Amino acid sequence: MIKKTKKKRQVPAAKDIQLNRGLSRWYTLQTFIMLGISGFTTIVMDMLSKYLRDTPEFDIPRLLGYVGVLIVILGIFMLLQYSATKRHLEKIYNSVEMLAHGHYGHKLKVGKYTVFRSLALDINRLSEELKKVHMLRTDFVNSYSHEFKTPISSISGFAQLLLEKGDEITDEEKKKYLKIIVQESERLSKLSSDSILLSQLESQKILADTVPYSLDEQLRRCVIMLSNQWSEKNIDLVGDIDEVIYNGDEDMMQHLWLNLLNNAIKFTPEGGTITVSLKQDGEKIIASIADTGEGMSEEMVQRIFDKYYQGNSGKSGNGLGLGLSIVYRIIVLCKARIKVDSKLGEGTTFTVELKNK
Repeated sequence: MIKKTKKKRQVPAAKDIQLNRGLSRWYTLQTFIMLGISGFTTIVMDMLSKYLRDTPEFDIPRLLGYVGVLIVILGIFMLLQYSATKRHLEKIYNSVEMLAHGHYGHKLKVGKYTVFRSLALDINRLSEELKKVHMLRTDFVNSYSHEFKTPISSISGFAQLLLEKGDEITDEEKKKYLKIIVQESERLSKLSSDSILLSQLESQKILADTVPYSLDEQLRRCVIMLSNQWSEKNIDLVGDIDEVIYNGDEDMMQHLWLNLLNNAIKFTPEGGTITVSLKQDGEKIIASIADTGEGMSEEMVQRIFDKYYQGNSGKSGNGLGLGLSIVYRIIVLCKARIKVDSKLGEGTTFTVELKNK
């Protein structure tokens, strides 16, 4: 015997709920208008029937007057309804037209009982998203073209110099020029690899390769990997790291720590201090990287995880504004949290809170 399986009730999507609410408001308004018209018509027809019943002689002018008043009132109702609908639709049309002509960020004023409220709210969200995309595209074109053009020009220039002068250049100068070419090549390679990594992280939805490993050992290894950078600036690196076993993607987490440490080293002045801390509190793992750098304003803190954003491009060093975007995407994939505390002139602290499942 074949049993019929009941179909599961589908939960309506958020956009369907908003559309239903908008239509409900619209039809409620129409219902009240029609009730008003019906009530007024009933009153007038009742008055007209009493008049015809009580009046022995048929007074055509007076009858036409009643009918005329009824038509005028009904016309006013319909005109108000048409005017309200037209006014709202014109606002929506004008807003869409402005977006079509590139005026991103334009927003409709949405009242609590505005007709087509859900549509107006969606247009405002679309406007905000288009504004963000436009800013992202502008930042990308400006930053990407600049950051790639500079090392390519350096490589080309010094390579051309080596070819033209040849024997005239001393061995010391050749080493210097070749060192610059190698550094600029590595810079190009990092820019490309960061772009590819971020693209991969954005397309990834879940973490598959998670294994238990020593998180404290990984942090120490990352610090050692960057030892040339912080030792060149005479930075005092202080560690307060407890033994912690974390179940996660080891390669991905290494990218997170390296980017946070790189960021701290980049903005810490000569002779400054960077403090790396790792603690475990039950199922929570709290890691922090604090520096004594120049700090950030509130506006910068709000945007530091945006792609290609460089808050202080004059001091950003060799980068494209992708490091912290990679960090944020890893945080999202790990279902973790990141907190930024920063004050201008005092430094910045990044605190990562992980869950050990």
